[in-house]
Amino acid sequence: MLDHTGQRRVRYEDAFRALGHYLDVNRFTQITVVETPEGFLIKGYVVSENIGGYHVIPTTYLFTNEDVDTLLEAAYGRRQR
Repeated sequence: MLDHTGQRRVRYEDAFRALGHYLDVNRFTQITVVETPEGFLIKGYVVSENIGGYHVIPTTYLFTNEDVDTLLEAAYGRRQR
Protein backbone atom coordinates (compact mmCIF):
# COMPACT_ATOMS: atom_id res chain seq x y z
CA MET A 1 0.00 0.00 0.00
CA LEU A 2 1.33 3.42 -0.94
CA ASP A 3 0.97 6.63 1.04
CA HIS A 4 -1.06 9.58 -0.22
CA THR A 5 1.85 10.77 -2.41
CA GLY A 6 2.01 7.39 -4.16
CA GLN A 7 5.76 7.21 -3.65
CA ARG A 8 6.39 5.54 -0.27
CA ARG A 9 5.00 2.34 1.16
CA VAL A 10 2.99 2.50 4.34
CA ARG A 11 4.01 -0.10 6.90
CA TYR A 12 1.37 -2.78 7.19
CA GLU A 13 1.74 -2.76 10.97
CA ASP A 14 0.68 0.89 11.08
CA ALA A 15 -2.16 0.44 8.59
CA PHE A 16 -3.58 -2.61 10.39
CA ARG A 17 -3.24 -0.95 13.80
CA ALA A 18 -5.21 2.07 12.54
CA LEU A 19 -7.83 -0.13 10.85
CA GLY A 20 -8.09 -2.27 13.97
CA HIS A 21 -8.78 0.78 16.11
CA TYR A 22 -11.59 1.84 13.78
CA LEU A 23 -13.05 -1.68 13.78
CA ASP A 24 -12.89 -1.88 17.59
CA VAL A 25 -14.51 1.51 18.11
CA ASN A 26 -17.30 0.66 15.66
CA ARG A 27 -17.85 -2.80 17.21
CA PHE A 28 -17.04 -4.96 14.18
CA THR A 29 -16.88 -8.73 14.62
CA GLN A 30 -16.20 -11.71 12.32
CA ILE A 31 -14.02 -9.57 10.06
CA THR A 32 -12.52 -10.33 6.66
CA VAL A 33 -9.87 -7.96 5.28
CA VAL A 34 -8.92 -7.96 1.60
CA GLU A 35 -6.29 -5.65 0.17
CA THR A 36 -7.22 -4.17 -3.20
CA PRO A 37 -5.43 -1.64 -5.41
CA GLU A 38 -7.89 0.96 -4.07
CA GLY A 39 -7.27 0.18 -0.39
CA PHE A 40 -8.75 -2.37 2.02
CA LEU A 41 -12.13 -4.06 1.66
CA ILE A 42 -13.57 -4.89 5.08
CA LYS A 43 -16.46 -7.28 5.47
CA GLY A 44 -17.90 -8.17 8.84
CA TYR A 45 -20.72 -7.63 11.26
CA VAL A 46 -21.37 -4.56 13.38
CA VAL A 47 -22.83 -5.23 16.81
CA SER A 48 -25.59 -2.83 17.79
CA GLU A 49 -27.59 -2.65 20.97
CA ASN A 50 -31.33 -2.12 20.75
CA ILE A 51 -34.17 -2.36 23.25
CA GLY A 52 -34.60 -6.02 22.30
CA GLY A 53 -30.94 -6.84 22.93
CA TYR A 54 -27.88 -7.07 20.72
CA HIS A 55 -28.09 -7.40 16.97
CA VAL A 56 -25.43 -7.93 14.32
CA ILE A 57 -25.65 -6.07 11.04
CA PRO A 58 -23.69 -7.34 8.03
CA THR A 59 -21.47 -4.55 6.76
CA THR A 60 -19.03 -4.14 3.87
CA TYR A 61 -16.80 -1.09 3.61
CA LEU A 62 -14.00 -0.08 1.26
CA PHE A 63 -11.32 1.94 3.00
CA THR A 64 -9.67 3.77 0.14
CA ASN A 65 -6.00 4.66 0.37
CA GLU A 66 -7.11 8.19 1.31
CA ASP A 67 -9.31 6.78 4.10
CA VAL A 68 -6.37 4.77 5.42
CA ASP A 69 -4.19 7.91 5.33
CA THR A 70 -6.82 9.71 7.42
CA LEU A 71 -6.93 6.82 9.91
CA LEU A 72 -3.11 6.81 10.07
CA GLU A 73 -2.94 10.55 10.77
CA ALA A 74 -5.47 10.13 13.60
CA ALA A 75 -3.49 7.18 14.97
CA TYR A 76 -0.23 9.14 14.92
CA GLY A 77 -2.02 11.97 16.72
CA ARG A 78 -3.30 9.60 19.44
CA ARG A 79 0.21 8.24 20.00
CA GLN A 80 1.70 11.72 20.41
CA ARG A 81 -0.67 12.55 23.29
